Amino acid sequence: MKLQALAATGVRNLRPLTLTPRARFSVFSGDNGQGKTNLLEAIFVIATLRSFRTARLADLIAFGADQAQLGARVVKDDLVRRYDVALAPTGRKVTLDGKPARPLARYFGGFNVVVFTPEDLALARAAPADRRRFLDRGVFTLRPDYLAIAQDYERVLRSRNAVLRKAADGGVDRRQLEDLLAVYDRQLADHGARVIAARVAFVDLVRDELAAAFTAITRTGLRASARYAIRASDGSAGDLLAQLAASRAKDLATRATQVGPHRDDLILSLEDRDAGAFASQGQLRAIMLAWKTAELTVIGRAHGDPPILLLDDVSSELDPQRNAYLFEHLAALASQCFITTTHPGHVLLAGDRADYRIRGGEILE
Repeated sequence: MKLQALAATGVRNLRPLTLTPRARFSVFSGDNGQGKTNLLEAIFVIATLRSFRTARLADLIAFGADQAQLGARVVKDDLVRRYDVALAPTGRKVTLDGKPARPLARYFGGFNVVVFTPEDLALARAAPADRRRFLDRGVFTLRPDYLAIAQDYERVLRSRNAVLRKAADGGVDRRQLEDLLAVYDRQLADHGARVIAARVAFVDLVRDELAAAFTAITRTGLRASARYAIRASDGSAGDLLAQLAASRAKDLATRATQVGPHRDDLILSLEDRDAGAFASQGQLRAIMLAWKTAELTVIGRAHGDPPILLLDDVSSELDPQRNAYLFEHLAALASQCFITTTHPGHVLLAGDRADYRIRGGEILE
């Protein structure tokens, strides 16, 4: 898979651009606030129709602009396809090869990306909700159908929580409450079991690759691992249904659903100990970088070729030795890579590399 051309107009502070990458590694250097992350965000949005920075795609629209236009030409398996996204305050318009992408599922699968940001480095010590979002991003890249699964679960969860809040305020009589919760519990258990199964399967695929990548990046002999922690017993639909029934009184008291994949967690470990509590800052950075390179391998194996890797100013967060090991490891992979940095010297790659500067939202070659 290769991004042959990128175009963007009206995107944050970026000047209108047309980029034709000249090498496998494209390195964009510049001071903070010049638009480096905006460039990676544009690529990510075209591929996933989501942002890794905001929940509202309209936030990408530049100040004073009516809309933003993004497009990419991507080659996969000798097939060249055109992906276009138009963003307006009222919504988005998505086309594939010049035609509306209907159903939307047709849009996904041929343009896969994995992104790494400085914020990911703190994930092991962040809130469980942050780790769930991080995990879901990877599952979606592997399985585009997962987006609908997760959305179905969230829709039923919101409805069930609304009933719980209404009941707490006295707006639902007892019989009506029991009938409503019986319906929502069955739906939540079914959708929740599918969410859990997809997450568990993804973590199982990543685990061995994570350990190998961590070894390559650190060369310390220590072992990194990951597991998906389920709050319910086994994550099956029957188990979730029983757990929902058992927590009914607590749910009513707290006005929120206490059981389900929205309460689960991704546990990252070093030598079988919780990395968030026991790993050093440098080890945590290496674990997260190893996770992302593991994603590249897993997703590439599933789709036939590796996704495009987006690295946002990661090298400046590492000590020189781990930085060297990281880029040595990346050079051994087959992925096309877009890298941002404050200084080109931080990126320790010698071959198949093109350097660009970004200043005031403009890409300078």
